[in-house]
Amino acid sequence: MFLLAWLATAAALQSPVATPTDSALAATRRDVCEVGLASSPAVANDLRAALAAHGGAVRWDLRRGALRLWVQRRPESAADVSITGAEWRRTIAAAADSWRDVVPGLAFAPEPDSARADVVVTWQRDLQGNAAAGELAFGTAGRTTLVPADDGRALAAHVRLAAFAPGGVRYSVDDVRAVARHELGHALGLAHHAASTSVMAPLVRAEQLTDEDRATLHALYAIPIGARCSLPSQNPGT
Repeated sequence: MFLLAWLATAAALQSPVATPTDSALAATRRDVCEVGLASSPAVANDLRAALAAHGGAVRWDLRRGALRLWVQRRPESAADVSITGAEWRRTIAAAADSWRDVVPGLAFAPEPDSARADVVVTWQRDLQGNAAAGELAFGTAGRTTLVPADDGRALAAHVRLAAFAPGGVRYSVDDVRAVARHELGHALGLAHHAASTSVMAPLVRAEQLTDEDRATLHALYAIPIGARCSLPSQNPGT
């Protein structure tokens, strides 16, 4: 059963993508992104949310190759004798594979060394506390921190997944896959999407990416890394 927990962006979210002295990025600070990047008003709104969440175009440089993904061994306190550690790893890998080639060259590759990983996934018993500054939070199920360099390149991402919901109910494999898919979308630079059918929706019910999910990520990765741009406002009904 998929989760009925609400996502909430941390109110204190501040992820600068350029230092005040960076003249190259300052020149693009007020640029308006090409309207053609957004294939529909819905995509434009979701792209606008991603740009607003990070103060600009924060994303990975995919020319470096696949993003290295390390998944922490599930702690004994969250062990389920009916589900092996290997199955939990496959669950996270399946969530990551949902994003493969949405943008040309995008892929996640298993990394055995956490110190070498681009994206680190760790487990916690629960996530009932308030999100920290800089975190995008899936209420009680998952939280993600995306760390950018001053020029807007994504340097690292930390995804935290809860093993238990409030009340001590263990999240199922399907729950964890849905949350991980959503949180990895945050790790790629996306914010929350408006459509209820989106894997990035505040209330996650979708089992697969929509065309708008793909179009929004594609549009984000078409913007120069670090550009402080905004999309023109959409008129109602357009």
